[in-house]
Order: sequence, then C-alpha cells, then structure tokens
Amino acid sequence: MNRIVTSLIGLVVIAIGIVCSVFWFTFRVYVPPNRCVVMIRKMGDELPQGQLVATEAGQKGIQSEVLGPGRYFYNPLVWDHEIVDLTVIPSGEPETWEWIHSLNDTQRDQLRAGTFSFQGKFPQIGVVTRKVGSQAQSGQVVVTRESGAKGILREVLTPGTYKLNPYVYDVQLHPAVVIPAGFVGVVTNLFGDQPTKEENAMLPELSSGSLVEGTPTETSGETLEGDARASYARTVRALAEAGQRGTLRDVLQPGVYFINPKLRKITLIEIGFNEYSQVKVSDAENNRISFPSDTGYEIRVGVTVVWGIHPKHAAETINEFGNIDRVLDKVIGPQLRSICRNIGSTYAARDFIQGEKRELFQRDMTNELQRVCRRKNIEILIALVREIEVHAPSALGAEGDVTEDLKRTIQQSYVAIEKQLTKAKQRDAATVSAQLAEEQKKVDIARESIKAESRVMVANVLAEGEKQAAQVAAQAQLEVAEIQQEVAELDAQRIEILGKANADVKRLVNEADAKGYQMLVDALGGGKAYNLYTFAEEFEPESIQLFFAGDGTFWTDLTRFEQVGAAKLLQKTSVKPVGQ
Repeated sequence: MNRIVTSLIGLVVIAIGIVCSVFWFTFRVYVPPNRCVVMIRKMGDELPQGQLVATEAGQKGIQSEVLGPGRYFYNPLVWDHEIVDLTVIPSGEPETWEWIHSLNDTQRDQLRAGTFSFQGKFPQIGVVTRKVGSQAQSGQVVVTRESGAKGILREVLTPGTYKLNPYVYDVQLHPAVVIPAGFVGVVTNLFGDQPTKEENAMLPELSSGSLVEGTPTETSGETLEGDARASYARTVRALAEAGQRGTLRDVLQPGVYFINPKLRKITLIEIGFNEYSQVKVSDAENNRISFPSDTGYEIRVGVTVVWGIHPKHAAETINEFGNIDRVLDKVIGPQLRSICRNIGSTYAARDFIQGEKRELFQRDMTNELQRVCRRKNIEILIALVREIEVHAPSALGAEGDVTEDLKRTIQQSYVAIEKQLTKAKQRDAATVSAQLAEEQKKVDIARESIKAESRVMVANVLAEGEKQAAQVAAQAQLEVAEIQQEVAELDAQRIEILGKANADVKRLVNEADAKGYQMLVDALGGGKAYNLYTFAEEFEPESIQLFFAGDGTFWTDLTRFEQVGAAKLLQKTSVKPVGQ
C-alpha cells in the first residue's frame, strides 16, 4: 500500500514538473536588455479595412503597446511576438565637441549656404511620425501627441531610451541645434497662421527716393523702373509673432536647443565683423571694380569691406534676404560697385596715383556705403582700397606706355617738389645751425661774466663776514673783560666781608674764651689755682713711672725726668685732709 502511495506521489511530482517545463518553455516570453517586444494577437476581432495595428482591446493583429525588458507569460495559441530594439536618442560626447570661434573661408561659405556643421558628437533629437491614428485636419501636417492623429508629432524625443512600437511610430534622428559663442540663431516658423498686419513694407531706399532710376538695387544689381520697384517693395514681409508663420524677432543665444526641424528652421549668423573683398584673385578670377576717371582713364580698384550684423537686427536681415550670401549679393556688392563708379568718376587719373586723393576717395566711399547699408541694418566698419591700377584709354594706342609716362611724370614732379623742399629745409637748417653757434658763444660769454661777478660777490661777502666776525669777537672780549672785572670786584668784596666776618668771629670767640677763663680764674681764686686746676684736669697718674737707684745717686731715666719732678712736686704740695 505504501509503495502505491509513494508511486502516485512521484507521478504527481513528475507531472507537475512536466507541466511547469512546458509552461516555462512554451508560454514564457523573455525580453533581453535594450530590447522590447511587440505582441501580435492571433485571435480576436478583425481589424477595419486599411488598419494595420489594433487600437482597441480584443482586436486581432499587432498591438500598439509594447513590453520592455523582462519575462512575460502569454498563451502561444493566442499570442505571437516580435522582439525589436529600443529607440535610443544619443546624448553626444562633450569631449569630442570642437568649438570654432573664427571660421575660415570654406567654413564661412558653408555657413552662408546653410550646410555648415560643427565637428564632434553632439546631442541628437528624435522626430516622431505617427503612422496609426485618426486623420489629421485638412492641411495639417504637424499634430500633437494628445490628438491621436496621424502625422509628424510636434514634440520631439530628447536624448534617452524609449519603448516605441515601430509599427506605430517612425523615428528619424536629427542633430540638435548647437549655437556656439559668437553666433546667434534666427528662428523661422515653418507652420502657423499668416501674419494679419500689413506685410507690404516699402524699402527705406525706395521710399526715400535715394535710388534713382537706372541705379543698381539690392535685388540683383540691375536697375528698377516703374512697376518693378513696387514689385520688389511688396516682397519684404514683416516679422512674425508667436504662433505665426515666418521669421521671429527673438533670436536664440549660444547654447544647445532641442527644436523640431519640421516646425522651425534655425539659421546661424556669425556675430561680429566679417570681410567682403572684390580684388584680383588670379588672372582668371578678377573681381576688381573698374570705372572711367574724370580724364578718361580706366581705373581698376580692389576693395575690401569690413562689415557685420548686430544681433538685434539678425532676424530682420534673414527675414528680408534669407541668408548672408544674399546680403552680399543684393546689398553690399551692388552698392559697393555703384558707389565706387559714382564717386570715382569725379576724380582724375592722377588723383588715384597721389596718396592724399586716394585717402579722400576711400573716406568718401566708406561714408556713402555706411549711409546706404545702415538703412538695411548692416554695419560697415570701413571700406579699404587695397589695389589701384590706372590704364590709359585704348584709343590712345599703347596704353601701358601712356600709363607709365603718366606715373613717371607725376613721380618726377613730386621728386622735384620734394627736392625743392629738401633744399629749403637744408637752408633753414644751416641758418638755424649758425644761429645756434652764435647763441652758444653768447652763452659762453655770459657764463664767464657770471662766474667773475660771482667770484667778486663771494670775496665781498667773505670780507664782510670776516669783518663782522672780528667785530663780534672784540665786542665779546670786551664784554667778557667787563664781566670779569665785575666778578673780581664782587670776589674782593666777598673776601673782605668774609675776612671781616671771620675776624669778628675770632675776636668774639677769643673775648668769650677770655671772659670764660677770667671767670674761671676768679672762681678758683687766682692764676696759680687755675694752673693747678688745669694740670689736675689733664693729669693721668697711671702714665707715671718712677725709677729709684738709691740714695746719693742720680741715675734715672732722663726721658722721664719731667714726670718724676712733677710727681715729687705733687707730693710736696698735696693738700692735707682737714684735721691733719
């Protein structure tokens, strides 16, 4: 019984494993990274005629929703699938960007033609076209994402990764708009309402009448007469407002912009001054401007114009001309040629050989070109005359010889004038040199006179100083002697006073001592008593030494004889006590 139960359990486990394996390998849909899956329903309601993708639940065919990377489980009898790539919009690699701040001739030509692009892997955008949905309104090419209509979506895909059904959406990669420093981007709306305000603005040159009939205009360098002038005036449109079709006034500053190229066109304009030259490049390409001079000579000049467009006028320039090439072809080039001919024909041939008149011609041409181009919002910095050739009229025969003779004659006249000026300057220099030598001699004489006068003045000043010094010293000695005399007199008086005072003091002291002694003598009873008193007062018995050598001998210490005698005398005169 246990074996049967164990066998049944094993069979159940095996059956479950088989079912799980079949489910795992049959029903599982695995979508790897960077891929997505498009689900296709095999059963369900038929799609309407002409519809390729199911837009409602339960419809048969390709489903509009896609599934991202992961594992999904679908019934293979009902569903089929197709794994496709995710839509990746590159974000670019900034380390590869090459910013160009100064364009060369080739790059500038590409920029003017609208084909220039900066090197490097810049960000891109995805322009999405919806292939499934309702029909757009009549004439509507660009639709919004929320409308659900077929057509180009207004919104673009910025750099990133997206799950998009390739049967529903078509994505085209386009470079993002890159505006480097030194440039601005002029925006032109390709779709929108027509401007409602008057667009038939008359050109300033035409309205002011500055261009007379027969004068080349900005359109093609040809003359405009009658109806042609009015026709050209009507081609100038006003700038568009937001939501209108046309060129917008506001320009894009340097940066990176994600703009739908199907909606807006961005035209790069280099800000700053550029150069436009009409010179001789080679024998085959000679763009110099030729015109007759006042004297009939043919003048050929090569001119370079330094010009530029201010950012605030960039939109107006693109709106009127379309690109920079047309600015050069319709304004600067024709006006430069016309002004050169009009002004140059008033000068003689020799004026183009002389330096002063050439500079005057260049200044007049620059001023007139600035005046005309300023009305078209074009800034002209300067027009430089780089090359000038003077050719004699062909009717005179060998024009080269005539031209050289003209140059040689003018040069010789200038050389003669310069020689005369040089000689005059040399004479003036010699005169000035002689005057300088004379003035130097006068300076030397004046210098010696000043030195002599200075020595005399110094000697006088020294003598006067010594005299005054001697007088001061003598006066000082006299005053010192007088003071010393006064001091001596004061010293004599002092000595006299002090001597008299000392004598008086001694006299008074002696008188006082004498009176004291007198009083003492009187008190003792006489002079003899006073002597004894004095002797007794100063007597010192312990200092007496007696030597006795025997009777009848007088051998004693003679040095002490006086003391012995005094002792003997005391013994004889000693006072006896009362009662004895």
